[in-house]
Amino acid sequence: MRNFILTIIIVSALLSISANAADLKTMVLPNNRTVTITGHPDYPPVMWVNKNTGKFQGVAIELLEKMLSEVDIKAQFINVESWARAQEQVKNGQIDILIPPYKTEERQKIFNFPADTFMRDETVVFVKKGKEFKFDKFEDLLQYPGVAIINDSFGEEFDQFEKKAKHIRRLPTTEQSFRFVDKDRARYVIAGINSGNAAIAKLNWEGRYVYLPKRIVVTGMYLALSKKSIWNFPEFNSYLNRKYKEYARLGTVEDLEKKYLTILKHEKSENKDLIQTPKAQ
Repeated sequence: MRNFILTIIIVSALLSISANAADLKTMVLPNNRTVTITGHPDYPPVMWVNKNTGKFQGVAIELLEKMLSEVDIKAQFINVESWARAQEQVKNGQIDILIPPYKTEERQKIFNFPADTFMRDETVVFVKKGKEFKFDKFEDLLQYPGVAIINDSFGEEFDQFEKKAKHIRRLPTTEQSFRFVDKDRARYVIAGINSGNAAIAKLNWEGRYVYLPKRIVVTGMYLALSKKSIWNFPEFNSYLNRKYKEYARLGTVEDLEKKYLTILKHEKSENKDLIQTPKAQ
């Protein structure tokens, strides 16, 4: 009986998805059936700009393309070159979807977040190797100046702590943040593990920086739709929510993560070869 009930639930969910998808396929949709998307320009393997093509690539990019193509909707990815600018343009409805913000109370006022995350993320404190310090609680960070990128959120608890403490300087990019620390103008960088490691690799500083064991936050990343977007209507929101659940059940995101981690390793290897190979005179 239990298996029978479970089967009925699964079948009902699949029929519901199919019906919703059919609605979107036949509906007259905005902007010639094109959704505009932007996000963090350097957050591998979630999303980053391919140096050869100048286009976005990554887990979230392929996930959205797949999701939208199933209902004959085109995805137009726009690189606005900074995380702060990406958030602002989606907030204002100039671009429809933002990748990959954390969910906060403030952001829920301006974005529609799906019920489920598509990936997990860990935010940490990066320091120069040999300059580690004890970090057991947020207050331990007050003894040194720190840096992070503009408009980045590190979870409700830390964001509230930072507002009161005002001890972190905000800069436009993660690379700039590491350069700031490298010149001893700050002691640490707060960043996601993936984005921090990507910036370190770009600067060819691997082995020069480490991150402290304690996490600032471990949370989910989302594909958030602007509340001012012309695509902010029930059928579209419902479809996105249901597809997240379907892809999670099928293991689609895990497969994409493996794929893009492999691509990222290959790109890093190519970058090292270019750095080590002397230019022709």
